[in-house]
Amino acid sequence: MKIPLWGSFCNGVLFCSIAGIAASAAISGTACGGETHGHGAAVAHTHLGVNPTWRPADWSRPDEGAIDLDPTDDDKLWLFSLPPGHPAATPGWPYWQHANGGTFLVLTPVQEDGERLAKPGDPNKTLYTCDFLYSQDAGYGDPHGTEHLGGWSSAFGPQGAWNLESTEARLSPAWDVYLRRERISDNLAADDFFALRHDDTPVLQKDGDLYRLPKRYLAETQAWGIHDHMGFYFWLDDQDEEVQVVLSAHDAGGRYRRSAAFVMRFAKRVVQPIPGDVNGDGIVDLADLRLVIENWGRSGRYDGEEHEPQDHDHDEDGHKG
Repeated sequence: MKIPLWGSFCNGVLFCSIAGIAASAAISGTACGGETHGHGAAVAHTHLGVNPTWRPADWSRPDEGAIDLDPTDDDKLWLFSLPPGHPAATPGWPYWQHANGGTFLVLTPVQEDGERLAKPGDPNKTLYTCDFLYSQDAGYGDPHGTEHLGGWSSAFGPQGAWNLESTEARLSPAWDVYLRRERISDNLAADDFFALRHDDTPVLQKDGDLYRLPKRYLAETQAWGIHDHMGFYFWLDDQDEEVQVVLSAHDAGGRYRRSAAFVMRFAKRVVQPIPGDVNGDGIVDLADLRLVIENWGRSGRYDGEEHEPQDHDHDEDGHKG
């Protein structure tokens, strides 16, 4: 049985009303994520482009010079987070993660009149969504930050190297990109994840599901591209601290090769790396100071120039004589 959902953006918050969840139950009113965002807040999207190994030579001057580690992948699709130079640049770009590989995307409970929404048939699971503000300068919770996470956008990157092919406004390009849900976390049931389109249509509800990203001529960039809003939702129990969904991008038009699998990790609680947090628990405290004292004076530096040659005498089988 499909779950019909209806939602609308009001004052920058995605309000969801879930009706017909079960034959014997109907929920009315509003359900909201964890934060109240000011209307008009910038929204973060997962970007879709081509040429995944191309980079500016210097991010401080992105329009000058380039490094392309693989010139043969110019026609390969890829998905990526907010790149350097963006006010909310993802620390572990091109993935949605911190620079140390830690999970970046935060999940918040969805509530209905102050109550969490339970999954029909499994009351131990409640609904979570990805709804938070972040900026590079102030981190999580910055009221002037970028709202995460709001769907998909085609890349309009430095020097146009990541851009999907565009033609004049009256001619639709050949590419026709769609997403495929590859898999979700092993700790989740098949229906514990779904995405919700801006028109309230649930998509990507099971492994193998496809979703066509609508292309249109974007007046602000004067080019053909993608700009599609979408929310991400999970039914989680108390033990589900971290989850993931794996997606890939494909081109039904045949212009581009499929992307690599793109892993999007979400967690109820994340640890933002901060200076002085030696043990990585997200708090600078006496435990960190104790580690510093215990290791005072030690050095992890190693200079190959100081390496002393060893005289190894090996026989023809490679064994030391």
